[in-house]
Amino acid sequence: MIRLQILRHYSPKLLEANQAYSFINFASISSFFEQTPGTVTYFCDGMLMSAFMSRVTGRTIGRVSFDFTSIADAVLGSAEQQGKRVYFVGARQAELELFISKIKALYPQLTIAGYHNGYFDAAQAERIQADICHSEANILIVGLGAGRQEQFEHDAFRAGFRGVAFTCGGFIRQEAMATRSYYPAVINHLHMRAFYRMYREPHTIKRYLIDYPSNFLHLLTLIVQRKVAISVGE
Repeated sequence: MIRLQILRHYSPKLLEANQAYSFINFASISSFFEQTPGTVTYFCDGMLMSAFMSRVTGRTIGRVSFDFTSIADAVLGSAEQQGKRVYFVGARQAELELFISKIKALYPQLTIAGYHNGYFDAAQAERIQADICHSEANILIVGLGAGRQEQFEHDAFRAGFRGVAFTCGGFIRQEAMATRSYYPAVINHLHMRAFYRMYREPHTIKRYLIDYPSNFLHLLTLIVQRKVAISVGE
């Protein structure tokens, strides 16, 4: 049986946890079926997933994403205020450096413990995880794509990381590309983020039009057959 742990909403107290968090939607859930470590707890990323999980569990589960339309500012702003050290992993080197420059401008007092691009092999991953531990980072933010980023979180904890880890999907690359915020205010207000992303990033069209429906049916079938056990936390 597959066990899926979901949180209803984000709380600042999670920054004190020694825990790995990620974000699941009807595109990324396929990687969860295949290989996700059981040590990761999830938020519902996207209105469709939050609505579906709310109906299935009978409890209201909010949409939570790691971007500036959701919890990114809360996490980074709290880290700045509390003197927590943040380590970033993801994107191409040029994109990552642009992103780091923007983060330094937005959060001038934030302590960046380190950062590394998202292109590395298994041996390099071990060295990066060792560097994360040696950096004394309190918060790890990983954007490597569904499946790989959760595995990296899991391995970082096994290597000795003691803090809180969040995956962030394409957040680092998106913010590096954006002149201001990635999603215009009207797009965010109308909850049309998926359509806007298909416009900005055509490679996501398959994800929304093909992967979403097929994975929805797969998940629904597993729930009906009781092959998925969902636990809901605060």
